[in-house]
Amino acid sequence: MMDPIPTAEMKAIMRKYHEEAWNGRNPDAIDGYSTDDFVMHDSMGDRGLEGSKEMVQAVLDGTPDLEFTIDDLFAAGDRATIRYTLEGTNESPSYLTDEPTGNHWKSSGISIYRFEGDKIAEQWDAFDYYGTMQQLGLIPPEATEAEGGTGAEA
Repeated sequence: MMDPIPTAEMKAIMRKYHEEAWNGRNPDAIDGYSTDDFVMHDSMGDRGLEGSKEMVQAVLDGTPDLEFTIDDLFAAGDRATIRYTLEGTNESPSYLTDEPTGNHWKSSGISIYRFEGDKIAEQWDAFDYYGTMQQLGLIPPEATEAEGGTGAEA
């Protein structure tokens, strides 16, 4: 096991990684920050380095005005955690859409990263896919009592 890097360095890597890959619109930047056997785990399934880059590119393709914001960033030991917000307008086919919806969306997530030395080896991601899909118009918003839903079935 490698000794963990200083937390300040880990935080700087996290900021650069997300700025370059997301806001810099360059998923290939992920290569420089990840181990060769990197794995991302999320509710849509596990993916390796190439699959992660493809997912980022698909989101960027579908949302040309996408903005990635780090809301919180914590680091300790060999782990870093970010709470983030993604926001933009779905103008092309994307990760979640076959056809553009034209809808603006804003969703959040939390990612935990495990480092090996100064490289990211593993990521666990919890993203609000359900809320994003509602905002994109892919699934209907939940019915409220005023709209005829009972709100609290027993």
